[in-house]
Amino acid sequence: MSAVYQFLTFLVVLGIIVLVHELGHYIAARLMKIRVEVFSFGFGKRLFGKKIGDTDFRVSLVPVGGYVRLAGEEDFDPEHPAPDQFMAKNRGQKIFTLVMGPVMNLVLALLLIIMVNMGGVEIDSYKLETPVIGYVEKGSPAAKADLRPGDVLLAINGKKTPDWKEVEITIGTNPQETLKIDFSRDGAPRTTELKVATRSRYEIGYAGFYWQLPAVIGDVVPDYPAQKAGLRPGDRITAVDGRTVANYFALADIIHQSAGRPLQLAYRRNGSEASVSLTPVADNGVGVIGFNVRIASTTVRYGLGAAVQNSFREAGRLMFLTINAFKKIIQRKISVKSFSGPIEIARVSQQALESGFANFFMLIAFISLQLGMINLFPIPGLDGGHLLIFTIEAAIRRDLNARLKSILLYAGFAFLISLMVFIVLNDIAKTLPRGWQSLLPFLG
Repeated sequence: MSAVYQFLTFLVVLGIIVLVHELGHYIAARLMKIRVEVFSFGFGKRLFGKKIGDTDFRVSLVPVGGYVRLAGEEDFDPEHPAPDQFMAKNRGQKIFTLVMGPVMNLVLALLLIIMVNMGGVEIDSYKLETPVIGYVEKGSPAAKADLRPGDVLLAINGKKTPDWKEVEITIGTNPQETLKIDFSRDGAPRTTELKVATRSRYEIGYAGFYWQLPAVIGDVVPDYPAQKAGLRPGDRITAVDGRTVANYFALADIIHQSAGRPLQLAYRRNGSEASVSLTPVADNGVGVIGFNVRIASTTVRYGLGAAVQNSFREAGRLMFLTINAFKKIIQRKISVKSFSGPIEIARVSQQALESGFANFFMLIAFISLQLGMINLFPIPGLDGGHLLIFTIEAAIRRDLNARLKSILLYAGFAFLISLMVFIVLNDIAKTLPRGWQSLLPFLG
């Protein structure tokens, strides 16, 4: 049932984005007086639909993507195209028709972000705080850069970092990069270099420093040592074996290294001090006692003007991050594991919907923005590929050879199909114990 739920959620996300994209092409075509023969959600065999005027609005067999088929887009008389055919229009009209799909994706993203900002954005409170380091993991890039608890992060590569949100985005999008860190220690400005590592199956950037997070228990897992010892939500762990722990990450580090070894935990409950003895159990090679930490959150709401301003700022930031990510993938600074396809999107869509409509709409906005941008890439088969051809033809003042355009189109489709197969396999590999080596053992 979980897989079915994920699939249905994925269809909702994809359906909204694809319909808006194709609606952009449809509206532009009608404005340019181009006859639209088919408006399809999905590819392949027609399942059902309704013909309205000249257009067959349909749902097709394979519900991944969609398309608008314009009259004369493929089959036309080059000498005497009909007035309502795509190829009868001038290059400006053709470009307008093609670019309106990605533009509508951008508009959708902006409208959703505005709506979410006005309705209220729930965010972890620490992300809005000044980035004061609360804990540095032993052996981590931050430790090697001599960053310490209490240091205040001021800027990364010359760009100011006013809060933890900016720090996490910058670190996460720069794996394997050496970053210049400006910080202050005891009021004195300092500089160091930090070699960002990677962590998790997505291979995003990892530094090893964390914010000041009190060790306050959020939830207790039944039948684990924490519950059996009588610990409750709201308890604040203050010491382990007599050593003060002011930060959850320090506590977690001790517990993870103590599987099978008794620990004495001191904690505070409703203003009273107490202690308890328990023994972490081994789980996937690390010690656990069965609780998660409470992370405070806050809801930020914007008025219409501020919401519009923030929407454009957020869309611009997401566009920059997307372009930068593709640049680093080409430079081989970011792993292909950062790609996500339909399987991963389905999983994330389910999680976003379960966490609230605001997160769900923000996910749709993010994917819509990326789809719009990717469609503008100059790859034959995408809108950007057609735009490139029309731009070249406008520059040389004549049409390219029809055979050459067909070859480019088929090559583009072959590339896109190969890319889709790779992305799906990459999604599967992320779920396997040894990643791609589980699919292709000879890689090891």
